[in-house]
Amino acid sequence: MERKRNRLILLMLFLPLAAGLLATGCNKNNSELYKFVVTSVTKSETSEESTEVPSEITTESEIETSAETQTETTESETTESETTEAETTTKAEAKQETKKAATKATQKPTAKPTAKKTAKATTKKKKATPTKKPTATPKPKISGYLFVGDSRTVGLDEAVDGISSIAKVGAKVTYLQSVLGDVTKTRGKNVIFNFGVNDLGNISKYISVYKSLPKEFIQNNNVIIMSVNPTDGSKYGSWNTDIDKFNKKMKANLPSGVKYLDTNSTLKKEGFKTRDGVHYKAETYKRIAQLVFNFCGDKNRKT
Repeated sequence: MERKRNRLILLMLFLPLAAGLLATGCNKNNSELYKFVVTSVTKSETSEESTEVPSEITTESEIETSAETQTETTESETTESETTEAETTTKAEAKQETKKAATKATQKPTAKPTAKKTAKATTKKKKATPTKKPTATPKPKISGYLFVGDSRTVGLDEAVDGISSIAKVGAKVTYLQSVLGDVTKTRGKNVIFNFGVNDLGNISKYISVYKSLPKEFIQNNNVIIMSVNPTDGSKYGSWNTDIDKFNKKMKANLPSGVKYLDTNSTLKKEGFKTRDGVHYKAETYKRIAQLVFNFCGDKNRKT
């Protein structure tokens, strides 16, 4: 726009001059002057254009170059900033991971030794304070024999040496109850009860009395209930049925810790001798005593 304006201004300045010259009938020299002026104006415009165009090109190229330079600078700066930020982030993350790894490494070794130490300490405590086993009650030394019963027990005591007895002819369950206090004071003996032939119908009462025996008495003695032994003859032989029933019920209702000795079956099998069908001869009493010794583990003892 400025070039066109300059061109118009020059033409406006020189046109009047040219017109005057033509009007006055200028000579050849004047016409040549006119040509010179026009040519000068044209050259000046051309020189201006040639001068201005490179300047415009230079300016645009410079602008573009500077813009590209700025863009590259900006991009390089951005890239550098991003690289710096990335490096910073990477370093920060690396530091955090290093701290985490260090923390884990620190925690794991601490936990394991603690567990081991605790286990060792617990083991040592257990060894240092062992649990005491309950002391077993020593078994009493059993020696000697005490027979408790009726007239058959009296006859056995008379036939066999080295035994003692608490007995009475014709004794029944009431006699057993009356002597029970003295009998239960016994300690360290084989105590053998032999009742029933005089009152076979009182089996329930006998069971009740035997179950009332003190535990201390049972624990400190070898307590045995002997079966009611068989009878013989036309007068007493029929009693054996009731004797078998008595023995069966007594065996089924023994107190805890009390033993049962079935001499009745052995005498029936081997045979026996009586003086009157109820009371035995000395040899049968001795056989009964030997069965008791064997049952108590005193097999070397002879009657």
